[in-house]
Formats: sequence, C-alpha cells, structure tokens
Amino acid sequence: MSQAKFSTETYQLAAGQWLKLHLKPGAVVHLASGRLTVAGPPTWLAETVSRPAATLTPGAVYIAGIAGWTTLAAHGAATLHIMQPSPPPGWWRLIKSRFGRSGLLLGNARPPDTKAAEIPVPHATSK
Repeated sequence: MSQAKFSTETYQLAAGQWLKLHLKPGAVVHLASGRLTVAGPPTWLAETVSRPAATLTPGAVYIAGIAGWTTLAAHGAATLHIMQPSPPPGWWRLIKSRFGRSGLLLGNARPPDTKAAEIPVPHATSK
C-alpha cells in the first residue's frame, strides 16, 4: 500500500486579508491560530450555484472534497498550514499520455480517426 506524499505551505494572514488557492481533492487546511472562513469551490445544487463555507477556530482542519478555487478569509491575524497531495511522478503522466491515447488505459482513449478512411479527392491546384 503506497502512502500519499504532501507538500506543506505556511501562510500568515492579517485581519481582513484573504487568500484564494486552487486546492486538490484531499488537501488539508490546518488553522494554527486565529479565526478563518473557508469558502469552497462553487458547485451546482438544484439549478443554483452554491458555495459551501465553514468557519474554523484554532486547531480545526478543513479537508477539500473536490478540486477547485477556495477562498480563505481571516477574521483576525491567522496562521495556517496547507498540505496538498503531491502530483504523481513524471513517468506516470508519460505512461498515461502514451497508453491512454492508444486505448490501453480505460477512460483515456483517443477518439477514432475518421479522416483516415476518406478517399483523397483531387484539388483544384493539383495536376
């Protein structure tokens, strides 16, 4: 069983300051001190755009359920740690791009080439 690796960043926000970050699914926001409102990425709820929000107190965590732009607004001076999952190794992206296009990986298949079956037609400039 492989263990996910995280990259950690620490931010210090002043009162009234906000930060907009693109969080990946599984990203963790840990509030070390202060008070913070976290507004998740916009989602659809019954034909209406909804933006779920939560207020964090010291020691609380927020875990991103979906990827998207998240707004972090400080009510006072706040210190927070953001842990994002690291991207997969470069070789995995290469494998996905090569085998996915050939149809060997499910969900990444390239659409069929419909132009290859067409018979060439003489062009006005050709002899």
